[in-house]
Amino acid sequence: MPQNQETNILNTDLRKPISSPFLIGHSVSEQEFFDSFKSGQFHHSWLITGPRGIGKATLAYRIIRYIFSLNNQDLISNLSLDTNLDVNKVAESSVSFDYDEEDDDDSDDNFSFSSSDLIVPENSEKKDLNKASVLQSLDNSPIKLSPKNPIFERLLAGGLTDLKIVEREYSDASKTKLKSEISVEQIRSLKEFFSKTSSEGGYKIALIDSVDDMNPNSSNALLKILEEAPNKSLLILICNNYEGLLDTIKSRCRVLKLHPLSDENMTVLLHEYIENISDEDVKKLISLSHGSIGTALDFYNNNGIEISNMFYTSLPDILSKKNRAVLDIVTLVGNSEIKLNIFKDICITLLNNILRLNSNLSVTFASDIEERTTKLCAKYFTNPDKIFKVREQLLSCFDLTQSLNLDYMAVIISSFERLKNAY
Repeated sequence: MPQNQETNILNTDLRKPISSPFLIGHSVSEQEFFDSFKSGQFHHSWLITGPRGIGKATLAYRIIRYIFSLNNQDLISNLSLDTNLDVNKVAESSVSFDYDEEDDDDSDDNFSFSSSDLIVPENSEKKDLNKASVLQSLDNSPIKLSPKNPIFERLLAGGLTDLKIVEREYSDASKTKLKSEISVEQIRSLKEFFSKTSSEGGYKIALIDSVDDMNPNSSNALLKILEEAPNKSLLILICNNYEGLLDTIKSRCRVLKLHPLSDENMTVLLHEYIENISDEDVKKLISLSHGSIGTALDFYNNNGIEISNMFYTSLPDILSKKNRAVLDIVTLVGNSEIKLNIFKDICITLLNNILRLNSNLSVTFASDIEERTTKLCAKYFTNPDKIFKVREQLLSCFDLTQSLNLDYMAVIISSFERLKNAY
């Protein structure tokens, strides 16, 4: 490969799934895919499912690179056997996790909690090369390619004609707002895509990121695509909410379930992304994010710890009809969609932990104030039916707020009113 071509690859933003050479914590799932591919009984549709922010999109792009490496026999020498990264050249290595690939805009108005862009904190500097070596040693995958492989640059440059990526499109010419759904026309376009002959004589691959964004019409259109998949085609579906997906779609796919990351892997990644992060903040972020590195970095980069502390400090007074602190939380959340989703996650975590405490199950708390407030609430929130009902009401309210672009202040105030109804 020409030197300038290699430099372009290594200078790419490695934080995004499409360009990250690293992925840890999912070696079992990667091995499952590899074994299936080598078995000769390879399924044409794969559903990668699991919580947001744990690495589903990163794995999808790793699979795509691996398959396209096989399309051209001239690239065999650069296959997974050539997996050792040159850490002296990868000065800013990052492990990238679930990112819906549509969030190229940093504005709060466009930033969705479902798209974990894993933004490195502003005060973060280039990490020393030892961290790249640590991540490399933890990333043991049979389908990993070196970033020096030509497939990396072709993927980033949009040069893989046998690949089609389906995701939410922008709703305006300036690309500041995303549509709320993947349209039926986008899904139907896959039929024409798969009907054409592969330009490289190998697999044709389509990635839908994510199926959670489809409406009923596009879901039905996807069913037809799944039923008519031609030979040497691969359809990869990313799904954050497996239970909400149509059973007819599930039954036509090979499911690859990814699990939340371990505390050990989360610790490694948080130290990789956040320069000089304290052990206390690592503990808080791990507790708040439930094994999702994307969620943890969302919390860190968007005042999540401050919102959480304010919520738990103020909650007893708010539930006692002293609502002055509500406006402080409203001000802190502002017009940021991602901060609103952080607030939602805090509310749901509170109710989940109350249910666990009342069932005599163990709970890990992010801070002393969270533990004290949750245990206090558990003494009064004793009716599980009420708690479940409020939990579902909150989830529906937040979903409706985002889909209809409703006022954030109103949804925060109504959230506290609903919490009062849980006891």
